[in-house]
Amino acid sequence: MVAAMERVFTHAEATALIPELTELLTALRVAHRRSAGRSAESAQHAVSTNGSAAAALAASAPFHDAQRLSGRIGDLGVILRDPETGLVDFAAVREGEPIYLCWRLGEERIGYWHPRDTGYMGRLPL
Repeated sequence: MVAAMERVFTHAEATALIPELTELLTALRVAHRRSAGRSAESAQHAVSTNGSAAAALAASAPFHDAQRLSGRIGDLGVILRDPETGLVDFAAVREGEPIYLCWRLGEERIGYWHPRDTGYMGRLPL
């Protein structure tokens, strides 16, 4: 069944979070891409700066931004599935069974759900 500390959403509650999630997921996508793109650049920069603390902080900033944004999404009770596509799930109940409401950044509304034991490929229309 539903985990004890898990936030369970109604469709209306999940829908109310879409504007905030759009902002958070958009920023997360940017931070995630900056973090991924910095790995090779960071290695070269670390060599050229002899590993200074300032260089390390600058190189890790996108990673820390991504961590902070992911944490804010988690604090809302939303399950982040893919930061690159902005895919999230909301724990919910449908006909007495625990499910996930499924939404991806850019979709107009929460229009899909899937059983707990399937993922994105198991999405079904509401």
